[in-house]
Amino acid sequence: MMERGALPSPLDAGSVAIGVMAYNEEANIGHLLDSLLRQTADERISRIVVVASGCTDRTCEIVRAYAARDSRVELAAEAERGGKVLAVNEFFRHASEPILLISAADLVYSPQAVQKITDPLVDERVGIVGSHPVPLNRADHFIGFVVNLMWKLHHQVSLASPKMGEVIAFRNVFRGLDPNRLADEVQIEYGIRAIGYEAAYAPEAIVYNRGPGTVREFVAQRTRWYAYNLQMQRDCRFPVSTNTISNVARAAWRVLRDDHPRLDWFVGAALLEAYCRVAGAFASRGLNRPERRLWTPHASTKVLVEEPSSTERSVPSQVRM
Repeated sequence: MMERGALPSPLDAGSVAIGVMAYNEEANIGHLLDSLLRQTADERISRIVVVASGCTDRTCEIVRAYAARDSRVELAAEAERGGKVLAVNEFFRHASEPILLISAADLVYSPQAVQKITDPLVDERVGIVGSHPVPLNRADHFIGFVVNLMWKLHHQVSLASPKMGEVIAFRNVFRGLDPNRLADEVQIEYGIRAIGYEAAYAPEAIVYNRGPGTVREFVAQRTRWYAYNLQMQRDCRFPVSTNTISNVARAAWRVLRDDHPRLDWFVGAALLEAYCRVAGAFASRGLNRPERRLWTPHASTKVLVEEPSSTERSVPSQVRM
């Protein structure tokens, strides 16, 4: 399923295929596709495959409209929702390009994101690259502070030990994810590293997301993510950098030193994370059951694009579509 070999430079025109995994994303899928079709590295993108799994809203209709205007956009509609890992496997069946990107659908790309995330692959030693997610949540209330802190820590950890997440770019030398292991990005990284490639982090490959808006949703999301990563760590003996306490502690110290956050909220965030990790450790057992492949989407994470008059904080101009 995997082999190492020479690939064309990712700088070559038409060498990148992007897979977008979507489930009922009518609110954002158009904004995401707009951001992909406005990339500075537009000439590198030969294919954008939206794998729409069991969608019951207008997601497929919107994607078809984009496909009618740009032949690079393709819709792979699945009748039933089988989970993100199965959707990624469906994308693999459509993409033959030497460089692949995998993306969630509840994102918006900065204009240079594709260029910045593929540039490190010019180095023949590098096989996979992680992006830099930036949340659009306001940080002037507790849960918004926690979401922003989480991604700041992710960024700090990744600068020292790359952690894949949200969007990844990798050489097309990997085929077939195990559907019983649910951390798709980590599973791909494990496969890429297993054949001798290195991982890299692209801090300038910025993608915008929106974290949960309530404590309940945050706990559900963090518990799930930690459980998925722990499953890979336990089953494959593959360490996930953000699961390592020493990595997180060093990152937390840098944030405390440089940002001077509210200490009561910082301590509250640490306690909330500790709870999620304990809950995730219990949840990681039995993840191989088919019914555990699906999760309930969090509504508060799906509204990325705001009108300029919104009471939200000033949204970067590149996500105002």
